[in-house]
Amino acid sequence: MSNSIMKVKILARAELALAYIHLQRTITQSAYFLVAVVFVLLGLGMFNYAAFYAISSSQSPAVAALWVALIDIAVAAALALFARKAGPKASEEKLAREIRDLADAELNRDIEQVKEEISQIVADVRSIGDTFSSFSGAATNLLAPLLGLVVKKPK
Repeated sequence: MSNSIMKVKILARAELALAYIHLQRTITQSAYFLVAVVFVLLGLGMFNYAAFYAISSSQSPAVAALWVALIDIAVAAALALFARKAGPKASEEKLAREIRDLADAELNRDIEQVKEEISQIVADVRSIGDTFSSFSGAATNLLAPLLGLVVKKPK
C-alpha cells in the first residue's frame, strides 16, 4: 500500500510542479509585456512629438524625435517577441506532464489490481459459504439417522 501512497505523492508533486511552471511562465511573460507596453506608449508619445515638430518646424527636431520613436517601437517589438518565449522551457513542462501521466497510470493500475483482489476475495467467501452449506446439508442427511438411533434407545 505504501507504493500506492508514493505514487499519489508523485502525482501530487507533478501537478504542483506543472502549476508552478505555468504560474512562473505567466508572471514572466506578463512582466515583459508590461515593459513592451511602456515602450509602445513611449513610441506613440514620440510619434506625437515628432508629428508636432514636423508640422511646427521644418525638419531637425522632428527627425530626431521620429528616430527615437522608431527605436522605441523596435525595442517594444523585440520585447514582445522575447516575452512569448520567456519562462520555463517547454521540455520542463513536458517532463512534468510525463511524470504526472506515469504516476496516474500506475495508480489506476493499482486501483484495478485492488478491485480484482476484492472480487476474488468475495468469490472465495461465497465459495466457502456454498461449501459450508453443502457440507451442513450432507452432515444433516448423514447424522439424522444416527441421532434417530441414539434417541430411540430400546428399553
